[in-house]
Amino acid sequence: MNALGIIFSDMQDWSMTELASHRSVGAIPFGGRYRLIDFPLSNMVNSGINKLCIITRSNYRSLMEHVGSGKDWDLSRKKGGILIFPPYAVGENHGLFQGRLDALKRVLDYISSSKEKYVILSDCDIIYNINYKDVIKYHEEKNSDITAVYINTNINNNNSTHKIIYSFDDDKRACDILVYPVTNGVHDVGLNTWVMNKDFLESLIHDAIARNYKDFSYDVLARKVHSLRIYGYEYQGYYAHIDSLQSYYENSIGLLKNDNLSKLFYSKIGPIYTKTKDSTPTKYCNDSNVKNSLIASGCTIEGTVENSIIFRNVKIGKNTVVKNSIIMQHGIIGENAQLNSIITDTYAQVTNDRVLLGYSNCPFFIKKNSIV
Repeated sequence: MNALGIIFSDMQDWSMTELASHRSVGAIPFGGRYRLIDFPLSNMVNSGINKLCIITRSNYRSLMEHVGSGKDWDLSRKKGGILIFPPYAVGENHGLFQGRLDALKRVLDYISSSKEKYVILSDCDIIYNINYKDVIKYHEEKNSDITAVYINTNINNNNSTHKIIYSFDDDKRACDILVYPVTNGVHDVGLNTWVMNKDFLESLIHDAIARNYKDFSYDVLARKVHSLRIYGYEYQGYYAHIDSLQSYYENSIGLLKNDNLSKLFYSKIGPIYTKTKDSTPTKYCNDSNVKNSLIASGCTIEGTVENSIIFRNVKIGKNTVVKNSIIMQHGIIGENAQLNSIITDTYAQVTNDRVLLGYSNCPFFIKKNSIV
């Protein structure tokens, strides 16, 4: 497809301090064997986009290790392929970028040198399956300056402050845009994905440089909603917005529902690709008992696991009961322990005989490399 993909790996890291304290948002583990970056990457690859870049800001080592050359997404190519941009200074722009426009200023040379007609901007904090060919077709039909992908859904005061809310007229042209408002009810909520002609994006960036604009949401969408032709493309499938530890927990556990699992991983658009690892099959011991859980490869299960997500190379000890929990890769849960509504980050250990009880509306989080 004649489009350049640009993925922002950690534009919303400020809203997920626990999970993103030592990694970019794109590198956050999800669903037993995936990272959040896998979903926008797979969307673009499944849509026929074979040239894209990832813009990082901080803590991007694990993201670079995960993506590598892009071969697991068929992006290891002599022409096109994938390019990762660590943060760097250009001209008067020093230090970390301060917004989406500020980030785009620093890769303007890369955008200008690209031959593609369209550019797709996407974040990593929203999970969904979409065919960008349909969005670009709609973009052309509307003769749009910016086409924003959105979903009509219910939100509340707690999570609305991480969302962009659109109001459209009968022709689906935006007539008002609210950025991170405090509101509730059913709204047209942006999925942090936009399609533009490359030439138009270049003009936006040059204008941002002249006016010292830094934030795409405030300085372009909200400020210029009446002067630009901004249209909305409605998405109607499964989606999950990971904008807090609570939403991460709820959407992860939500994958244990067959309907959500099939919509995300078995859609007609294409599979979700991730880094291939040569783990051994999971070992289920004689006294193990597993119910309604996702168990990745390389694990050893000796105890009971219910309604939980267990990542690669995790060990669950004898007589241990893990319920409604998320155990990330290389975690070790000792013997005779009880865990309920717990999230353990990578390489965390829970020693023998420990009882850790969280709540579904307030899961207990254990940091990376911690020993409890």
